[in-house]
Amino acid sequence: MNAEFDRFASSYDDDLAKSLAVTGESRDFYAQRRIDWTAECVARLGKPVHRILDYGCGDGTNSPMLAAKFAAQQVLGVDVSPASVDIARRSHDGAGLSFLHRDEWIPDASMDLAFCNGVFHHIAPGDRGECLTAIRRSLSPGGLFAFWENNPWNLGTRYVMSQCVFDENAIMISPREARRLLMASDFKVLRMDSLFYFPRQLRLLRPAERWIRSLPFGGQYQALCQNLAA
Repeated sequence: MNAEFDRFASSYDDDLAKSLAVTGESRDFYAQRRIDWTAECVARLGKPVHRILDYGCGDGTNSPMLAAKFAAQQVLGVDVSPASVDIARRSHDGAGLSFLHRDEWIPDASMDLAFCNGVFHHIAPGDRGECLTAIRRSLSPGGLFAFWENNPWNLGTRYVMSQCVFDENAIMISPREARRLLMASDFKVLRMDSLFYFPRQLRLLRPAERWIRSLPFGGQYQALCQNLAA
C-alpha cells in the first residue's frame, strides 16, 4: 500500500478532483462536511476533544481542518506512504500539527478522537483488524473513533471510485461489515450515519438528509465508536 500511494502522492488532489467532478463538488466540500458531522455527533456526547489522530492522513489536508473545528491542542497525522507524509509536513506545518510515517508511530492511549476517511478499503482484509487495534490503542479509555468509509450500496459512489486511479485495487466495506469489524476490535459502535445522498445538481434536497441519515444508502457513512478498553 505504501508503494501504491507513493505513486499518487504528488497527483492525489488532481486525481481525486477528476473522479469527483461528476458530483459537482470539491474535495474540500466533502472533507468539511464529514468533519462538521463528526463534530456535531461528538458535541452531543459532551466529550471534550483536545488530541486527535488523523489516521491515513495522506497529504495532510484534513489535519488543519480537524484542528480548527475542534480547537484541538494537537492533531497527529499518520500514514503508510512516506511521500505523502513528506508532502503533509511541507504543506501543513503549524502549531499543534505533526505527521509521522506508520513505522514511526507508537500508539500511546493519549488521543481523545481518532478520525479516518476512506482508508480501510485500501487495507487488505487480513490486515484490517491489526490496524483497528493500533487505532484503539492510541485512544484514551472511552476515546472516540470516527470511521468513515465509501458506501458500496451507493451506485454513485461505485461510479466515482471506478473513475479514480488510486481506487483500482480497493476492496469496499459495507456498513454491516464495518460494524462487525469494529466490534471485533473492541469498539462499541455508538451510531452509524449516512451522508452525501444528493449531488450538487440536487442540492436543494440536501436538508432532507438529516432525517434519512439512518438509512445506509448515502455516498459515505460514519461509524462513530468508543474505545471499550479500560
